Amino acid sequence: MLHEVEDIERERGRVARRPRAQGAPPVLSWFEVRPTVPTEAYAARLRSVLDAALGVALSADFAEEDLPADSVPGWFATVSGPLFARAPEFARRGRERYAAAIRGGSWELQGWLHEFDPDSESRGWAWWDLTHSPDGKLRIWADTWGEAFFACDELRWLAYVAGSDEVSGPYLAKAESWHTEVRGPGFLRGDDSG
Repeated sequence: MLHEVEDIERERGRVARRPRAQGAPPVLSWFEVRPTVPTEAYAARLRSVLDAALGVALSADFAEEDLPADSVPGWFATVSGPLFARAPEFARRGRERYAAAIRGGSWELQGWLHEFDPDSESRGWAWWDLTHSPDGKLRIWADTWGEAFFACDELRWLAYVAGSDEVSGPYLAKAESWHTEVRGPGFLRGDDSG
C-alpha cells in the first residue's frame, strides 16, 4: 500500500491526537504490549519516534542513502545504531526481547527510517491509536486496510525498544472495539467525541 502525502499527514495527526470514531475504517489491527515502564513514558516514546519518522516521510528525499535523523529521539537512534550498548536500559532490553521474539537481527536507524518512504509498498500499516486493554495492558492500533497479514516488523521494533517486554499480535477487530477501549490518564491527547 502506497502512503500518499495526505495519508501521512493524517497519520501524523493521529500520533498527536486521538482520532474521531466517525473517521475510523471498519476494521483495525491491534498489538498487545506489556510495557516495563510507566504507560505515560511509553506512550510519549512511541509518539515522539513516530512523529519524527512521519516528518521524515513528508520532507525527505528517499533516493538519498542517508535520511535526516536529527529529529529522531536520541535514545531511539542509539539503540538502532552501532553504539546500542550506550542506550538506556529499557531500550537495550527491548532490543533483546525483539531479537528473541523475531529470531533475527535488530533494525539499523537508516533502514528503519527508509520503511516510511511514501513511494514504497513495504510498510503495510498506518498508526491509528494507543489504548488500555480491559486487562490493563496497552494496545497499539493500526490501520492495515483490513489485511490480517502485513509487514509490521518496524512497528514491532519500536514497540519493543520503547520499553516493552512483550508484543503480541497483530489481531483484527472491528473499529467499535477500538473506540470502546479505555483511554490512558493523560497520555492520549485529544477529543475522541463524535
